[in-house]
Amino acid sequence: MKIKIRTNLVSGILMALFSGYMLFVMPKQVKVPAYDSGAPSPRIIPGICLVVILICSIVLIIQSLVFKKEKIVVFDWEKEKPAIFLIAMLCIYVFLIIKIGFILASVITFVVILYYCGERKPFIYIFTIALAVGIYFLFSKVFHVSLPGGPFFGG
Repeated sequence: MKIKIRTNLVSGILMALFSGYMLFVMPKQVKVPAYDSGAPSPRIIPGICLVVILICSIVLIIQSLVFKKEKIVVFDWEKEKPAIFLIAMLCIYVFLIIKIGFILASVITFVVILYYCGERKPFIYIFTIALAVGIYFLFSKVFHVSLPGGPFFGG
C-alpha cells in the first residue's frame, strides 16, 4: 500500500494543530507566579516558540496551496513497517517501565526487538539482560536516581 504525502501541506497542518493546541493548553499547564518579581513569565519562551511554529506552519500551508511549492513523498507501507514496529515497541517500553519497572520492561522490550531484528545468538540476549540490570543498579546505587523498580526491586 503506497500513500502519496504532500509534505508542506501535511507538516504545516500537523504543526499548526500542535502549536495551536499547546498555546491553548499552556496557561493551564504553566502557572504564572503569584508574586511579581519583575522577571519574565515562565510562559514567555515556550509561547514565543509556539507562535513561531504556528507562523512557519501557516507559511508552509500557503506555499502548498497558493504557490504550489510541494514535495511529494511516497509512503510505502512495506518499506516502513519495520521502523513503525520499532517506534511502537519503544512506546510500549515507556508504558511498561511505568507499569512493571525498568528491568522487566527493558528485558521484555529489547529481547523482542532483538528477536524481531533477527538476532539469534544467546550471548547478545544475556548481555542485554545484564546491561539492563547493571544500568538499573548504576542509576539507583551510584547516581542515586530512582528508576521504577517493579515488583522485584521495590515497586
